Amino acid sequence: MQKRITQRDVAAHARVSQAAVSRVMGGHGYVAGEVRERVLRAAEEIGYRPDPVARSLITGRSDIVAVVVGHVANPLFPQMLGTLTARLRAQGQRVLLFNAAPGQEIDELLPDALRYRLAGIVILAAELHSRAAAICAAAEVPAVFLHRYPEGGGVPAIACDGVAGGRAAVGELVRTGCRRIAYVGGSATSSPDRDRRRGFALGMEGAGIAPVACLDGAFTYDWGAEAMRMLMRSVPGIDGIFCGDDVIACGVMDAARHELGLGIPRDLSVIGFDDVPQAAWSSYDLTTIRQPLDAMIGRAIEVLGAAEPGARGVELVAGSLVRRASTRG
Repeated sequence: MQKRITQRDVAAHARVSQAAVSRVMGGHGYVAGEVRERVLRAAEEIGYRPDPVARSLITGRSDIVAVVVGHVANPLFPQMLGTLTARLRAQGQRVLLFNAAPGQEIDELLPDALRYRLAGIVILAAELHSRAAAICAAAEVPAVFLHRYPEGGGVPAIACDGVAGGRAAVGELVRTGCRRIAYVGGSATSSPDRDRRRGFALGMEGAGIAPVACLDGAFTYDWGAEAMRMLMRSVPGIDGIFCGDDVIACGVMDAARHELGLGIPRDLSVIGFDDVPQAAWSSYDLTTIRQPLDAMIGRAIEVLGAAEPGARGVELVAGSLVRRASTRG
């Protein structure tokens, strides 16, 4: 195993004191120009890389952003994480990822994250009952919720406008001739499900049509398939379903086609939410509401950089309808 190179090694190689190396690497205190050059040259020659965590503890400054993610199976989250970490690194920040285990909540991860000196925290997949806002405010660490956010405020949040998206989905189903329409949502403890369900209700009210069913379960493929079976047993003649996300929609479509013998969109139109890569696969070709991930992530990073600990407010970004073959006309 290769020995870890330390500031002591740099000092020995440059023939200077360890205190001089510490001042050069930490950017504090006076160091003669000739000594600075020797230290930097020695560090490069022996392959020294500063420890960002240790440096932040010494200097009181940090370029580390913690990203805290709940345990979720939605393929939207790898997309979000990839873009978010790339954008943070592009502006010179380092990323520490904290990912919840099954059954573990965001709030349980925050004490571990807050052990580090952080420039800020980005929190994905917080539940409505989360105390993350209060925890971050008490620690005086700037934070921002992305995609999901809890009730009560306390921390800025950036999310896709689920209410507007739900109304747009209903409008598309009604426009294409659907009249017996159901909502199949995910977790009722999440802001996306709450907002999309509310948008569905408002859209149906605006169209003058009563929903035939509203179901909540989980943001999973298996729940989508189970919900489809339940609807077919209890709701005759259903012709349109708005799903809380694309993963649910894929489960709905497969159960409808392969178990129940329905044609899509001949017998049943289906709309999802998110526009994950699978939505465009030829086996689904799913009409959906696309989340503007680039805009959401860019705005979250801006807000985090400007945020004071304890700042609050929810900022909604409009999604867009993507028409594919799971709906008529």
